[in-house]
Amino acid sequence: MKKAAIKKFAFYVFLSVTVIAYFLIRLPELKQSFLTGITSPYDFPQDYIAGRQLLAGQSLYPSHFMDLYTSLLKKNGIPAGDHLKYINAHPPFTAMLLFPLWRLSFHNAIFLWSLLTIACAILTSFLLIKAADSSFFYVPLLFLFMTAWPPFQLNLALGQTSILITLFVVAGWYFLKKGKEGMSGIFIALATMLKFYPGLLILYFLISKKYTAFLYAIASIVIILTLTFLVTKYEFLHFFSSMIPADIGYWEAHLQNSSFNGFATKLFLSVKTSPGTGALTASISYFDKNLFLYCTEALLVLYGAWSISRYTYTGDLGLSAFVLASLLLSPLCWNHYLTLLLLPLIILIKELSRKNTLFEIVLFLAALFLVSIDTGSVYFQKAMEIAHAFISGNPLDLVYRLTFYSAQFYGMLLLLFLNFRMIKQRFDYSYRRDSMGSS
Repeated sequence: MKKAAIKKFAFYVFLSVTVIAYFLIRLPELKQSFLTGITSPYDFPQDYIAGRQLLAGQSLYPSHFMDLYTSLLKKNGIPAGDHLKYINAHPPFTAMLLFPLWRLSFHNAIFLWSLLTIACAILTSFLLIKAADSSFFYVPLLFLFMTAWPPFQLNLALGQTSILITLFVVAGWYFLKKGKEGMSGIFIALATMLKFYPGLLILYFLISKKYTAFLYAIASIVIILTLTFLVTKYEFLHFFSSMIPADIGYWEAHLQNSSFNGFATKLFLSVKTSPGTGALTASISYFDKNLFLYCTEALLVLYGAWSISRYTYTGDLGLSAFVLASLLLSPLCWNHYLTLLLLPLIILIKELSRKNTLFEIVLFLAALFLVSIDTGSVYFQKAMEIAHAFISGNPLDLVYRLTFYSAQFYGMLLLLFLNFRMIKQRFDYSYRRDSMGSS
């Protein structure tokens, strides 16, 4: 017993030193992210404009949105990127949920939102550790890691709402662990109404026979959509029919879109949205690309559903797999979405602590490294320069699209593979243990 306690303490010390070192290394980027977030975020103005439009009783998706965006930035001394096309790509519920912010001046609103983003990180860290049944002493370490992590720092710099989605999904897991399925369904519904990719977790409720959570999630979505219709009339229909297709069509080929759709588009079609890239030749038609994409995604969902139904001892690993799948299957998956990976990372770490196999630990560390790459850092750019010295041709050719700019995609695939591997191993182990117990 004493030896086990010493080993546990040594692990905590080692983990603390590692996390604190990582935090100190990333501290300059954290300071810059916070400074950018309270002075010149590029994404928060979209929500701010939509919120002000909502308060004025006007359309959240006006045809002159880009003019409003440019005017707001210039009025507040923020340079606007001429090469980017900004629209309000968020559902109306985002503007409705955060409406108190829109009554403030722009700079007061972004400063308060930056503070709320940090508060969300603190609460997310606490709920993750509580849901994982781990010691409270891990909460500060997780918070330090999160604030040093590029996905969170990008949330802070851009003024994004992805950290709020992460908080809602983590709260859904926490209440599911506490046996409060109704609350779990409500929080997953809230996350889904902010951006739609967490909606795959509602299917997880159905597959895993969490029927109360499923019904509460569906009911909550119906109530939110009804309220949205009463407040914004046909705005949400316009969002579905016009804004989503326009947003996906413009951004899906972007180099930093790490979803299945982003990978397939970078693989087969031209890179359209990075300044100065020029046109790259499409190797197959858009229809063939989508056929490949939808077949792959359907197989992934079916395999996930089969795994949960077939292996009855999945525990939290089933939810973890669907969280990973929700990011991979989203048409767009930016780096700031990846704060949601904290949930499967914690679940996988918890599982690794039960069975320490070298192969799985190495696989996990490799995946963590890939999803943690900061594509905006000087180190990433230096790696690009070194690689370019050995690879002839345009630095944005197929090699670069499928290596450097697909790192997060490969990292999530590795995590998903590890997740499914652990589901099967956990079932086999539990099955053998039950068989031995019954004999």
